[in-house]
Amino acid sequence: MNPCIEAYYRHYRLERIELIGHFTLRRYEKGQPVCEIGQPIDSLAFLVEGRAKVFMPMRNARQLLLCFYEPLQILGDLELFETRPVTVTGVEALTPCVCLKLSRDTVMTHLADNPVFLRQLCLSLGRKLGRVNRNSALNMLHPVENRLASYILGTANREDGIPAEFTGNLTQIADFLGTSFRHVHRTLQGFCERGFLAKDKTRYAILNEAELRKRAVGIFQLPSGLDD
Repeated sequence: MNPCIEAYYRHYRLERIELIGHFTLRRYEKGQPVCEIGQPIDSLAFLVEGRAKVFMPMRNARQLLLCFYEPLQILGDLELFETRPVTVTGVEALTPCVCLKLSRDTVMTHLADNPVFLRQLCLSLGRKLGRVNRNSALNMLHPVENRLASYILGTANREDGIPAEFTGNLTQIADFLGTSFRHVHRTLQGFCERGFLAKDKTRYAILNEAELRKRAVGIFQLPSGLDD
């Protein structure tokens, strides 16, 4: 037994699924796609380390941010019972990520009729549905300042002993937030003027995280997919 798999398995109480010998471990580097839109799904994945963003590519080549994932989240649960499951959203690692995976064949053979597993799956799906409803309302009712503050906190680079930093392609960020480059740039300037951020070339140091959190109002955040 891989000791890393066993450590994650015990830490997140995955013994409720009772299939420790069937799990495999997959690591993803920062910026690497975890799930690519339209690709066949051959496994159910549990995000056990790292942070990822979930987005929906649009026909006009833009991308809309849906939420951020942190442990413990299930990937592939939306599509699991489709006859030919394919990924319906893109997932990209914001930091190095680790997933534990169960093959779809294993899930369908051993877990499709397991009430404990199905309860956890329903919980995960219910929370994702709630997120869609909530974030749709928040995106319509809250200004770009709130959405950008949430995006900054969700994608910030955090290392011990170093102030958190935010960076990124502003055009892409504008696409994610459903707004314009000019609006994103103007809002970032406002954050700097109020002392929330400090710009250094293409990077922004986070100086006042508490004020950003007040403005983020929980947009794009998603609770854990499994019951504690």
